[in-house]
Amino acid sequence: MKRIAQSPAIYLLTTSLLVPLTLGGCATHQEPLVRENVDLRQIIHEAVPASWRAAAEAGEEVSPLAVSPELREFLDSRIRGTADDRDKMLALTRAIVDRDGVGLTYKANATYTAIESFESSEGNCLGFSNLLVASARELGLNANYELVSHSMRWDKVDDVLVATLHVRVTSLSSGRRMVFDFYPQPIEPGFSTRTLTDREALAHHLNNLAAEAMQDGDNARAYALLNDAIDAAPHTAFIWSNLGLLLSRQDLEQVAENAYNEALTLAPDTPSAMSNLQTLYFQQGRLDEAKELRRQLAAYRDRNPYHHFALGEEAFEKADYKQAIRHFKDAIDRKNKEPEFWMLLAESYEKVGNARAASRAIRKAESIKDAKVASYKIDDPPTKLGTRIKR
Repeated sequence: MKRIAQSPAIYLLTTSLLVPLTLGGCATHQEPLVRENVDLRQIIHEAVPASWRAAAEAGEEVSPLAVSPELREFLDSRIRGTADDRDKMLALTRAIVDRDGVGLTYKANATYTAIESFESSEGNCLGFSNLLVASARELGLNANYELVSHSMRWDKVDDVLVATLHVRVTSLSSGRRMVFDFYPQPIEPGFSTRTLTDREALAHHLNNLAAEAMQDGDNARAYALLNDAIDAAPHTAFIWSNLGLLLSRQDLEQVAENAYNEALTLAPDTPSAMSNLQTLYFQQGRLDEAKELRRQLAAYRDRNPYHHFALGEEAFEKADYKQAIRHFKDAIDRKNKEPEFWMLLAESYEKVGNARAASRAIRKAESIKDAKVASYKIDDPPTKLGTRIKR
């Protein structure tokens, strides 16, 4: 089994890949660096297989904010025209999440457009945000995407580490700022946010679809989607890192390196780009450069509670329960409000026969879960509107 640190990485939004891969929906965000990268994009386009170019040039129509006649009819029937903007936003959100309305349920990999979320009654945070933003604007209400930074979580999917970002919706209605968040559990205090433009939100959506295509082995479609994502938001670092991973898997090492370096120029703390580029340097025998990136990554990972948690899971799977306990405690030292950390710590204590410590860890996990449920309800009138989601 490969060590977690040497797996590829990617980013995704909750709804990115870390050979590592990143999905658009949580990392620390800065305003994007404006940088000219048209020439690099052309160099990459000329280097990829002809089938990839054909897929990119054919295009795939993705319209996250399109509204269907059926969705329009639903909105007209559910939202009173005489209500003020704030009450309309609240009524709209309830119509989306309540069982007698859309009944939207959380599904982590459901990166759906507004129409798809409406028709399927499923979505991740991006699917929910697409549906709420599109519906609100159809009703003449103010609604925008907001990207949330919180502790990055990496999950192992086959040989790839997947990091998840988070998006929600904000609205200025009747002089008040409201936040609408669709996530299985509330975000911990201490996060930062910034508004996403519609183009940036589209780029996150396309990036998620590309990550799924990569995991399915459809590399031509993945390239086309990433190409469109960069068209929409050329200064989003993690999308360049995901493109680098795709190129690297095709043995296009030079342009993969260029893509990783573009990501690091745009955002020097992009862990997926550092990890993937380190792997590439090792494969090429460029050991000094690889060791420097390893040093930077080690410092980043030591601060990341989910890295220690992943190591604990790996040790647990190998039945090395004492080592698992050490890793889970390291994760808790860095973030002690994550019930899953405490639950697996409890299981590890049970495996080594320490029933008292296991019981304490279980009680701690349950108290955290109870506190989160209590804080994650729809209040009326709320300044923040959340939904309790069954996992």
